[in-house]
Amino acid sequence: MAGLPIDLRDAGGGPVTLELRIFRAYVECWVGDACYAVFDRDALRRWLARPDQALSYDGVSWVRTYQGSVAVTVDGVVPRWPLADHVLDGLRSRI
Repeated sequence: MAGLPIDLRDAGGGPVTLELRIFRAYVECWVGDACYAVFDRDALRRWLARPDQALSYDGVSWVRTYQGSVAVTVDGVVPRWPLADHVLDGLRSRI
């Protein structure tokens, strides 16, 4: 298992870390001690390579913005947060 922290902001602007725990077949999405979603690793990898319609499961959604970037939402914690290009590149290389 490999961990990948992503620094985000909550609705009030406070720091939130979304930790992706990457396993051979799946990726868990954690905030603190709560797991918000588990994605099939291959499905998430394919989506990140060619983002189109939202990829959602349980409390986490990956979306393509109107500007063409990728954003993530964690229900009740993080509103739609666009990812910087270097963060997205890191995701693509690790997942």
